[in-house]
Amino acid sequence: MPKRRTKVLFVGSFKEASKDGSVGGQMFACRAIIDSNISDSVDWTLLDTTADSNVLASSFNRIRKASVRLFKFIFYILFFKYDYVLIFTGDGWSFWEKGIMSLVAKNLSRVKIILAPRSGFIINDLSSSSRLSRFISFVIGKVDVVICQSAFWKTLFKKVAPIGCDTEFIVIENIIDTNKYAQLPVRCLEKNERVTILFMAWVTRNKGIFELIEAIKLLKATGLKFNLIVGGKGDDYEIIGKEIKISGLSDCVDLKGWIIGDEKLAIIANADIFVLPSYFEGYPNALLEAMASAKACIATVVGSIPDVIENEINGMLIQQQNQFQLFDALKLLIESPDMRYKMSLNARESVRRTNSSNIIINKYRALFNVA
Repeated sequence: MPKRRTKVLFVGSFKEASKDGSVGGQMFACRAIIDSNISDSVDWTLLDTTADSNVLASSFNRIRKASVRLFKFIFYILFFKYDYVLIFTGDGWSFWEKGIMSLVAKNLSRVKIILAPRSGFIINDLSSSSRLSRFISFVIGKVDVVICQSAFWKTLFKKVAPIGCDTEFIVIENIIDTNKYAQLPVRCLEKNERVTILFMAWVTRNKGIFELIEAIKLLKATGLKFNLIVGGKGDDYEIIGKEIKISGLSDCVDLKGWIIGDEKLAIIANADIFVLPSYFEGYPNALLEAMASAKACIATVVGSIPDVIENEINGMLIQQQNQFQLFDALKLLIESPDMRYKMSLNARESVRRTNSSNIIINKYRALFNVA
């Protein structure tokens, strides 16, 4: 008699890309899980909650769409039998919606509720909004399991959880297909050759794009040879475009907009340094992609990044909102090809060891108790 397959109601983001062509970290992670061989043992019911974009939507539209999804969720819980409910959530509005789903499932069924918060902005929610902060704490105390993206998030969520709650906190890092990036070459340029710097994220202030442009101004004044490629769009894309022209950086900065697919792989392959000077991060997939592609990476000490990067071993860590530290790190790596090369090799190996598909999927297998 064939073994009964595990049934999981999975709330997350399952589209190939958003309407603007971007692929967010939650979208990438959800697709990676259901496209993996764990689906040989699991029957998924998928409830897609992909936002239209990162541009602010009206409250009415958000509430309307969230209400429709909540009714679908309740229908699934009431009329189908599941072993687990897995809910991926972001910050703000997303947490309100997914938190309510978690509480509804807890009250209407005996199913095991697994919550996976995946946004660096949750730190803001916990500190700036007392109502949302209390709600996050309450929900964390009610679910059965909280998936934490790193040791940093496990410590934080345990700290805000109600005293005496029975919630289990487990670390499952972000998944990445390391084989996809293993084919990309490890670049080793000679000193004084033109170095390519890559920024690949939302072009918004909180991703550190303004500090990056200020650092590039300082870098250009040194006479070093480099190019900066900016891959992404966002609220500040037009402002940055104008700043580049006004500051005379058009000869060394290329605004690409969103880069996806083969073009993305080609641009990563030809980059030497990846930079992510964010103010907030959960566990950035773009950083993992760059490290898996054997790039020397510079990133800020926020969210899970210090759990991923060991300073001056497999990357460089700087403080957020500090263009001078960013300039110093960029200058050092441009002038030190041997250092870049060693960091690149270490970066690729650390991601292969921690985030490769087989390692992460095995953690989900253990979570769902499937062979």
